[in-house]
Amino acid sequence: MAAKGIATGARIATGVVTLAVAGGVAAAALLLPLPGVTATPASFTVEPQAAEQVRACAGPLVRLSDDSGQDATAISHVGTADVVSGTSPETQLDITPLASPDDRTSTEDAAPSRIALPVPDAGSADATLFAAAQSQTIASGELVGLAASSCGEASSESWMVAGSTTVGRTSFVVLANPGDVPAVVDLTVYGDLGAVEAPGGRNIDVPARSTRILSLAGLAPDLATPVIHVEASVGAVSAAVQQSVVRGLEPGGVELVGPSAPPATVQRVAGVQISGTSSIAERLSDSDNSDLQSVLRLFVPGTEPASVTLRVAEERNGGASTDYQVGLTPGIVTEFPLQDIPDGTYSVEAESDQPIVMGARTSTLVNGVTDFAWYQTLDELGTDFVVATADGPNPRLHLVNTTDADVEVTVAENGGETQSYTFVPGARSVALKPGSSYVVSSSGPVSAMVDYLGEGRSSAFAIAPPSPDASPLVIYP
Repeated sequence: MAAKGIATGARIATGVVTLAVAGGVAAAALLLPLPGVTATPASFTVEPQAAEQVRACAGPLVRLSDDSGQDATAISHVGTADVVSGTSPETQLDITPLASPDDRTSTEDAAPSRIALPVPDAGSADATLFAAAQSQTIASGELVGLAASSCGEASSESWMVAGSTTVGRTSFVVLANPGDVPAVVDLTVYGDLGAVEAPGGRNIDVPARSTRILSLAGLAPDLATPVIHVEASVGAVSAAVQQSVVRGLEPGGVELVGPSAPPATVQRVAGVQISGTSSIAERLSDSDNSDLQSVLRLFVPGTEPASVTLRVAEERNGGASTDYQVGLTPGIVTEFPLQDIPDGTYSVEAESDQPIVMGARTSTLVNGVTDFAWYQTLDELGTDFVVATADGPNPRLHLVNTTDADVEVTVAENGGETQSYTFVPGARSVALKPGSSYVVSSSGPVSAMVDYLGEGRSSAFAIAPPSPDASPLVIYP
């Protein structure tokens, strides 16, 4: 019996040992990392080919009717626009006319322009900077004044804060497609009563390398304060608004206006020229002269009301500034008068709790000659960019230093001298030469605008940043 007990105990002990070993193996399996199999998905990177940079110039000013005043529904151009372009480093540009089927008198010598910077050579280290602008001084019947604008890059969306279609006010929307793909565009027009029903603003075909010109009155008649949202569902276009004014029988000026910056909670304009206030004040009692008053035009594209702080500041060291509080109703265009402001040059900054779009309009009246200018809100630029100054009186470059520190700026005329400046935070300006181009370099981010003022003539245009280069694409087959 003892032997049997020993044998049984041995079997029990052996079983205990076996269980212990098995438990240890199981515990080790839980504690030690299990072998795994990983696989990296197959992929390859595609480097987009460099493409030419392209700008579109809106072309000569247009009107309804011909030289004799007949055919009042037909669009025809008047005169030609002066175009100036510049590159850094110096590069030959390809300039060709755009078709303009809505202008029944269009010719290659008087047509919108397509300006292209050729594709850089393979292995080129530095990108070429590029800009172009146009201007036209006119005195032909009801079209009298100066209209200057930057030649724009096509985009799928833009906001136009300008124009009027009330009695004596004529506005056109110019859609230029400098690309090789047809574009399809929708226009949404807003006013002081909200969105305007405009079926003719839908599915507008803009053929490749062509320009379309539409009378804004055909979309939104008798509208004093339009804001126009331009959206391309196919392709891309460069948009502009031409506005002219006639008060009774007296021409009141003309302007060609590019896009403002997209909706944002902070918007800025610079170089706002307030002049001839005493002469203008004498005329404001007549309701037909009400749009001689300098104003800000503001719009909230969202659905929530906006509370906005406006800061109007003189563009000089130690200049005065004044703050205003404005409440804006969504979907409704509002104009805020810049009244009781002495003659001078000003910047305006709007801080809002909702994204807004904005533009500014001023008038000049000298020896009975009236003109007006629209100022677009500004996008931030890189530290190096090119400015082209088409012909016009006393052009100035207005720079807005949006940082909290001084920035060092050099302004180098192509083929001319280089000037260096230190800009404190805020807006300041430097004189330019008409019909020239400049390379601007800054130690920090700035925004920029060019304006003209003199001899009863005024105009302005914003310097827009180029679209970013295409990034490499990772493809997973």
